[in-house]
Amino acid sequence: MGCVVIMKEMLERICRKQVVFTSLDVVDPKVLHTRKKLAIFSGVDRKSFYHLIFRIEQKSRFLRKHVDEIFELCKTLELHVKHNYKHKHLLLSAPLCSKAALLLQENGWKVYDDLM
Repeated sequence: MGCVVIMKEMLERICRKQVVFTSLDVVDPKVLHTRKKLAIFSGVDRKSFYHLIFRIEQKSRFLRKHVDEIFELCKTLELHVKHNYKHKHLLLSAPLCSKAALLLQENGWKVYDDLM
């Protein structure tokens, strides 16, 4: 039940940008051999582009080293599903370091502030 609520909230945030998903699946973090507390979603939009969505909840600042970990998880997931993701989204419930924000932006990630 909790996963459905998370998915609904996430779609409301991303759909403001006119992204409509034809399918959206939950990816178990155990598939990526990680113990990080995050929710991973893989979706396909109407134009058949693949979207990768990470939702991370943490209290401390999201630093450059966390970005490297996200990139590694993304690479591992792309090898697992055998396709690349055109759009990558990060829903973050922590303050974002400026260097981390710049690195994410340079690599095509869209960051959404999930502070409530």
